[in-house]
Formats: sequence, C-alpha cells, structure tokens
Amino acid sequence: MKRRSLLSGLIAIALALGTSAISLPLYAQANSDQFVRLETTKGPITMRIFYSLLPYTAGNFLDLVESGFYNGLIFHRVENWVIQGGDPNGNGSGAATDAQGQPKYIRLETRPDLNHNQAGMLAMARSNNPNSASCQFYILKAPMPQLNGKYAVFGKVLNGMNAVYAMRPGDKILSATILEQNNSSQSSSSTSSSSSSSSSSSADSGFGDGSTKRPPLKDSGF
Repeated sequence: MKRRSLLSGLIAIALALGTSAISLPLYAQANSDQFVRLETTKGPITMRIFYSLLPYTAGNFLDLVESGFYNGLIFHRVENWVIQGGDPNGNGSGAATDAQGQPKYIRLETRPDLNHNQAGMLAMARSNNPNSASCQFYILKAPMPQLNGKYAVFGKVLNGMNAVYAMRPGDKILSATILEQNNSSQSSSSTSSSSSSSSSSSADSGFGDGSTKRPPLKDSGF
C-alpha cells in the first residue's frame, strides 16, 4: 500500500509539473534506500543510494545498475577533487539510450540536505542544461559546496574511499550490483567498526599519489 501511495504521489507531482510524458524509472515502485557495490580495478566501493529522498534520480541510477549498464565502463575523469565515470563512450560525451536508441535524460532533482559539503558524496554529472543528466556520475574526493543546488546528489560512499582516492583515468567498473539489505548492513557496520583505522589510512594515502596534502580546489567548470 505504501509503495502504491508513493508512486501515485510521484505521478501526481509529475502531472502538476507538466512532465506526464516522462515515465518514472522502474525503481520508483520501491520506497526505501538501496545499496550498491562497485567492483573496480582499484577495489570495491559500497554506496548508499538515497531513493527515499531523490526517487527519480536514484531510480534512474538503480535501473542502470540492475541492467548491467555500468559493467566494464571506465572512470574517464579524475581530478584532485572528483572521479567521474559511467559514460558508454568513455570520454564524457555519452548518454544512456531508451528502447528506440534515443538518448535518455532526466530532469534535475535536488534537496538542500543532500549537498557537496563532504567527500564521498555521489551525484549525477550533466552538461550546461540542468536537465541533461543521463548515466554519468561522480564521487567527491573533497568538499565542493559551490556546486550545491546545481547537480543532483543522490548517494554517499559507505566504504571504499581508499579506492576512490586511488582511481586513475581508465580504471574500470568491473561490475555494479544492488546489494541485499543484510549485506549492506554488514558493510555499514564494518565501516563503523573500522572508522578510526580507516580515517588514519585515508589521511596517509591522500589522493593515492603519495601526497598527504590536498591540493587547492577550484570550480570544476562542469
């Protein structure tokens, strides 16, 4: 019943906004957060996907994960503050496509309580058009508050920031999977129980290049 009510509410909002032509992602039928693990060439990254807060953006991402879309794709962009991947073209120009082979884009969806104020936040990349996000995503390596409200933040890394810091251009997403809730809970508690050792390890490793001092940040020009 709750799922049905949520879906009805989302459709009503879409109609009110004049977006009835846009179908909701499959995961818009769920009503709880999900957990995703990326197996990468630098190690696993476990993320919480805030479906309960940003159902449209999170649902789109989860649909792509479930379809195997991200398997084998690379991180094409690595800067001192971010890693970006999920582009089928491998160069920042690609998008997911619909059943007719046409590029599929989603509208911008933001919340003030989901922001770029800390490392580990997961968000959708886009072009200058606010409603041009598709499949490319990025993970912050450092805070970027100047991006708040401009890009859809829809998740957070729970475990695996060492892999994020170590990522280099061309490193691959070997697989992306939606975790069962019991597995995600174990991942979460494992992160909590090792938080102190993880913190010191992350501080020592910096950005995976031997540097322990974070370089100055600049606006990305996304």
